Amino acid sequence: MSVLQLPETGPLAFLKGHKLGLGTPAFIKAHFDAWTATQAIWVDVVSATSFGGVQGSLLGALMGSMSQMTASAPGAAGNPAQLMSLGTPFQQARNFAVMTGVNAGISTLMRRVRGVEDVQNALVSAFGSGVCFSLVSGMGKPGAQPGSGTANPLMAAFSAGVVFALFQGAFYKLGERFAGGSRAVDDDYVKVKAMLDTLGMSKYERNFKKGLLEDRTIGLWDSSSLAEVRVPPGPRLLILDHVDQYRHLLKPAGPLPRG
Repeated sequence: MSVLQLPETGPLAFLKGHKLGLGTPAFIKAHFDAWTATQAIWVDVVSATSFGGVQGSLLGALMGSMSQMTASAPGAAGNPAQLMSLGTPFQQARNFAVMTGVNAGISTLMRRVRGVEDVQNALVSAFGSGVCFSLVSGMGKPGAQPGSGTANPLMAAFSAGVVFALFQGAFYKLGERFAGGSRAVDDDYVKVKAMLDTLGMSKYERNFKKGLLEDRTIGLWDSSSLAEVRVPPGPRLLILDHVDQYRHLLKPAGPLPRG
């Protein structure tokens, strides 16, 4: 009796069919981002929030450990009580996980809903992360900071959100200025960009945009269409081979079955 086996799709299928190497993390991340961009919005948001939270927790734990070492070191500069008031490594890991996770989640949601990534997304996500960071860390509680009196947690959270948004907006504009233009990302080329980055052919991204070879056209690419946008024969063959190997990853996911 034969068992019907459905084709595997998504990141797990990619991992099973690819050998691990030194460049694997970036390679997997590019494919995973391309895959989540084709899924339902909640999948992309949950994924971004989870990755952001993990990164923040590692950073917070490191900073908390360094604060404890500094406070307990003989002849340490500064007030040890003030350094310890920042929290234990676990507390800082929690606080930073919330801050970076919320920031990444809101930013991804805004990008998927609005279709662009701009300073407005940065402001909203930074405000949300600042509010959540203040609430979870207890910045507005009486005595949370040395020398502080009675404070309103909600007002402290709002103030933190505003400060976070102002800093994030300023950094975004500075980065945009140094980058020499707008950093808006067109969602029509998410998979194309991820593919070219994976293959080390980012320099041809402009060619694809000039030829309007967006994500929806990937399944229709052939040698002549890539030649028309002036992609050389060698890279052209590698791109087409990549499309054939991972064609199942480049398709949007179907709707969830209803019970």
